[in-house]
Amino acid sequence: MTCTTFKRCQKGNVQIMAQQTSSKQNEFYELFVFVVKCFRPFGLCPVKVSYIKGRPKIESNRLLTAVVTFALATVWAALVGSFFVKYNTPLITGIANHIQFITNVLAVSVTLGVPIFKCTELNGILEDFAVIDEKLSYFSMNLYQPQLKTSFWRCYVVHILFLVVSSSYDAHVMLIIGHDARLWLWFYHIVPFMLYSLAFLMAFTMIKWVKIRIQQLNRLIEQYYQYPLLEKIENKFKISSVVTMKIEDLEENTIETTEELAIGNRILPIVSKTIDLATRLESYNGLLFLFGYLALFCVSTIQVYYCYLYVTLGTPEGGFSINSLALSLVIIVGNLISILALPYICEEVGNESKTLMSYLSKLSMKHGHNMQSSIWFPNLISSIKFSAVGFFDVSYSMLSGFFAGLITYLIIFIQFNSITPLQKGTRQSVRSAEND
Repeated sequence: MTCTTFKRCQKGNVQIMAQQTSSKQNEFYELFVFVVKCFRPFGLCPVKVSYIKGRPKIESNRLLTAVVTFALATVWAALVGSFFVKYNTPLITGIANHIQFITNVLAVSVTLGVPIFKCTELNGILEDFAVIDEKLSYFSMNLYQPQLKTSFWRCYVVHILFLVVSSSYDAHVMLIIGHDARLWLWFYHIVPFMLYSLAFLMAFTMIKWVKIRIQQLNRLIEQYYQYPLLEKIENKFKISSVVTMKIEDLEENTIETTEELAIGNRILPIVSKTIDLATRLESYNGLLFLFGYLALFCVSTIQVYYCYLYVTLGTPEGGFSINSLALSLVIIVGNLISILALPYICEEVGNESKTLMSYLSKLSMKHGHNMQSSIWFPNLISSIKFSAVGFFDVSYSMLSGFFAGLITYLIIFIQFNSITPLQKGTRQSVRSAEND
């Protein structure tokens, strides 16, 4: 599709620049498919990608779906089997370990289960991105920088390396040094976090793309608001995307016109489609946010509780060691990265959308513009937010409640531990420890 754009010139001359958008769309299609394929080996996208007229179509892959379903069945079987294993941990520690396992299984079930039923929604997400980019192309906005793919690849590789290193150290402490658990039990304890943390990374990536597009909109409106196009021309003129135009400059030169569309009528559909895209992402990831943060909250609280025991009450005979303390700290660090990353990017999107609404309001009152939606649109939505199926918004406010709850339940664990007698021969363990 060819469109025309206009640049301000000192003498009122209009320069028309033609630009093809198909190549840029293909760049984003390739990037989107690349991201999907990066997460597909982990079961987060059990799909196959085919191409229709050069555009990717994402469909469910029966083989991958069967593999993911079998994996979920084995996870639940391991959870049920864990209740029949005898442990040599104190009562409160044993309960805490079961809570960790249950919440992790719930989180990984949602992580792997939702894509099975909603994998085709990725087509809608991709289509929304494509529509937004096509509309932005009218203004020659540069969306696809080479750094975008490099940035994702860097985050992806670092994340995988962290999971590999932390899991290796976990295995060293739990299986080699401590002999605290069987291999199968350790495996099903460690895998859930690896999977839903990767799902968090995928959600982070797509929300970041939304932020980039809102930034482009803000840049476009800000430039026009501060430097209106052709302001030296005597007659009033609205910034437009047109085929030809008829205006009269200071030298009384005439340019023919056949179509005119004000910037407001170009931008408002983009804003509306961006809100639709954010809603799609919220719907796709809502359950992941809910159960993922539930698991992160429980595991983080319990690991902080273990750190307290290691520091205040720890003895080597009771299962305490520097390696155990370090392992708990590694788990907490990994959880904190997952906990903080999503609220950060969601807050960034919210702030950019607030700025966008502010610019739209100002634009509707400048240079005689008459935007039909200038009254109701900013009131319709003040900012874009992402929620966990309506239970809470993923934001910094959520973090304050998270840490308040962590402190509350930490105190409860400590109180119950102090009133529960410690049986002889029991050992504290980061996870469930079997009887010798």
